[in-house]
Amino acid sequence: MTSPLSVGAADLDRMLVASVGRPWREVVPGLTRVEIDDGGAGLRIKGRVGPVLVQVEVREVEDRTELNLVWSNPGSERIDDLVVGLAVPGPERARVTIPQVIYHDNPSAAPDRIVPHVSRGGFVTEVHRLPIPAVCLQGEDGATLTLVTVPDPDEDPQGRVRYGSLGAVTEGGSSRALALSGVTLFDGAPDVTYVDKARTTPSREGYRSLEPGASIRQRFVLVSGWAPVGHGFREVARVGREMFGKGGDAVIPGPHEADQHIELRLAALDARAFTEGDVAGYQKFPAWGMPRTHGANRPAVDFLYGWTGQCLRLAWCEAWVGLERGEEERLERAHAVVEFYVNGSGTAVPGMRHNSYVHDDRRWHGQRLYGREIISARAHGETMSDLADLVRLYRRFEKAAPQVWLVALREAAEFIAATTLPSGIPPLGWTAAGEPADDLECAAGIPAAHSVAKAAAVLGDDRLLGRAVEMAQAYHGIYGGTFDRPFARSTLDAACEDKEGGLAYLELLMTMHEVTGNAEYLQRALVTADWLLTWVYHWNPVQDRGASLRERGFSAIGWPGVSVQNHHLDVFFPSHDLLRLGIRTGDERLQRWARTIVGAMSQGICTAPGEWEFDVVGEQAEAFYVTNWQHRGFSNTWNPSWVIAHPLWQLLEIANTDKETVA
Repeated sequence: MTSPLSVGAADLDRMLVASVGRPWREVVPGLTRVEIDDGGAGLRIKGRVGPVLVQVEVREVEDRTELNLVWSNPGSERIDDLVVGLAVPGPERARVTIPQVIYHDNPSAAPDRIVPHVSRGGFVTEVHRLPIPAVCLQGEDGATLTLVTVPDPDEDPQGRVRYGSLGAVTEGGSSRALALSGVTLFDGAPDVTYVDKARTTPSREGYRSLEPGASIRQRFVLVSGWAPVGHGFREVARVGREMFGKGGDAVIPGPHEADQHIELRLAALDARAFTEGDVAGYQKFPAWGMPRTHGANRPAVDFLYGWTGQCLRLAWCEAWVGLERGEEERLERAHAVVEFYVNGSGTAVPGMRHNSYVHDDRRWHGQRLYGREIISARAHGETMSDLADLVRLYRRFEKAAPQVWLVALREAAEFIAATTLPSGIPPLGWTAAGEPADDLECAAGIPAAHSVAKAAAVLGDDRLLGRAVEMAQAYHGIYGGTFDRPFARSTLDAACEDKEGGLAYLELLMTMHEVTGNAEYLQRALVTADWLLTWVYHWNPVQDRGASLRERGFSAIGWPGVSVQNHHLDVFFPSHDLLRLGIRTGDERLQRWARTIVGAMSQGICTAPGEWEFDVVGEQAEAFYVTNWQHRGFSNTWNPSWVIAHPLWQLLEIANTDKETVA
């Protein structure tokens, strides 16, 4: 265990921030009129910092230093526009991790997108935007300094809740972490905050008024540690687990037990099912709600395969239930959905398939990118993985899958294996001619590599397995070393670092361990799991009085965010693979987190018409807003079918794992 940081009056003299006036400045006036009391359990330091008095209690506990600050107004007049906090110097040329907003300064973000960075003058954001309220600065020797804010909601008489803010600045080789009373900073510009869809807006939040004799309290923790270079996020995960990780200490149940949760999701699946002659699928959007009022040209009936549609994943869910419960009608419907896709989605290039069907004009197509139509590698890979899982499911119940499904799997795997980039990974997508649509190296194609591994296992093809091993190794070379390039470019509407790239990589690693038995994949998976857990809320930000999430008792603990560009909560997470990883490595913390996450996601589901602004039982919003990325304290009614498919798939897989464990 590393030693705690020794913080004394001389250190505080260089760290205490007190700014008066707008815009705020990172002012460190220095500590004067110092009084020191080193008796008792900790060190107490009093002094003046600019116009305010401060009392700091310093306690060293194991590898951390706890700082309790009380700022007060010693004068006879009110102090307005006050900003107080800490500026903690870090190592030279530091790598910075701030959960959900900064991963090594977000190097993969598209240059035309506005996303957080710390090297362009600095970034400070609201604490409620951070799943773990911490900033980690890692030096070139692997040593880490993590500054943690202990969230303390400040609610005014009107029920408006305020929190502090956290951030960092890296400039000229130097670095520092900032913990302040709520003000923001974007690219060095004060009073600017990041909002939705790559936009910023002016912010007047975070300034405080201090009446004579009144005080402001802040609680911070400084943690010293070490991690392999580039793996500072693992220290954030460790600190988050030890300070806030209720989901790792015990399973936190959701409002619905697993069986009830499954039935609610199945009700939503049933409402999405569509059959007309040979056409069978699950609608990407239902015939109700926000999507139908959001754009006059939206199709009346369309299916999407992979990514936001997950049509074959829903078919897998329905087939699983049909086979497990002996419900022949469900199995027949799921079978028809797969048959419609396999027989209709082909392109002129063997193994490359369309990933969207619009029933309005009976047309199959791909997706738009850079003004042209492409076949998405992520969508294609996810769908082929679903098809492989369907074959495995049939075999588990001693039911033969149609030969055409196996042919489709082989053709797709061979196509993907033959069209990789020079680096050895699949591209973002392919043109109509079957050529890479872009030379960008990113995480978007990980599901395509994953589908090759699954196809190799289903087909018993050692050559395809060899190609899967090569692709997995290529991804490790890009992402698995010093994380100079964190997982990125996997989300549909963002071009930046994102959870979904790491999610796909964890799934790939778990399959590679399953099909090869190589324990190295489990070690890589443990690293990836920690990266993913920095996206999961370890604490529950209190919302304003009257906000929907507060009034309905919603808790953010166990919910993941999306990307450094999209700061909302959603249900896309590899809970089952996290559970499997925990079981295979004996890590009970991961097992508990997996169950906490799926339990948390049973919140916000419509159980009766009118709940959560839905009329159909089982529906759930795509996004819950616990920060001001959009309407803080509320959720939307945008509900693509993956919102049903992904958690239902996880629930059924976990149920099967539990059944096998008991057996």
